[in-house]
Amino acid sequence: MNRLLILLFSIFLIGCCNEPKLLNNGLTKKATQITEYTIKVENDSLNNQIQDTLVITEKKYNENDQIISRHQRNLFADETMDIEFIYNNQKKIKREIVTLSNDSSNFIVDYFYKDTLLLETKSESINDIFQFKQIGGYKYNSDNKLKENSLKQIYIDVETNDTISNTLEISKYNDKEFVTESKLSDFIKPERNRNTEYKYDCGILMEIKVFNSKDSLISTTEYKYEFDKFENWTKRESIENDKLNYVRTREIEYK
Repeated sequence: MNRLLILLFSIFLIGCCNEPKLLNNGLTKKATQITEYTIKVENDSLNNQIQDTLVITEKKYNENDQIISRHQRNLFADETMDIEFIYNNQKKIKREIVTLSNDSSNFIVDYFYKDTLLLETKSESINDIFQFKQIGGYKYNSDNKLKENSLKQIYIDVETNDTISNTLEISKYNDKEFVTESKLSDFIKPERNRNTEYKYDCGILMEIKVFNSKDSLISTTEYKYEFDKFENWTKRESIENDKLNYVRTREIEYK
């Protein structure tokens, strides 16, 4: 009997994980800034590995562990993107102001709530080339946990008034509010439709599978991590179809 209890207890331990509790910043500990480096990995004709830093992103946080600014340098395109995050009296984000170095106009995203629940986001911008509209919608379960969100995006050619892109992405979430699947519908080019599945281990994203419009598997991306002493990852490798293609590293400045 004792041996049976020990066996059952061992199985229970193996099946459980000590999932870390995350703050608003997505970390286990308060931080003032996170700097991320996105690195593309390729092999040359002699199969030597070449690493090229594509993007450097700096995120800053306030005393409530909420992001207040994001500065992104796209080295591959020689451009920058800055986002300022503004909060309301209930400490809920109410607006994002996006500034692009190659565009004189600002791109604004407004947030709308019912009580404390985010119900919708809206944004619209126009320049000399195109007009852009984006609407996000959010649905919750009886426990007020996010169960589904949608994101509709439309690009319209200013000169011809033709719709050049019209997409809708619907994502579903589990009881821990982790996205488990998403469906992208492209109404202009249906052949670009995609279904995506997400797999986690103790709250850590481990695998993404992408299926095309005919439900055929087109890619499997696995993730490998290195963590610091606070259980926050500092390095993440993206392995697509058994080939390492991206490495993301993080420098975290803790409080």
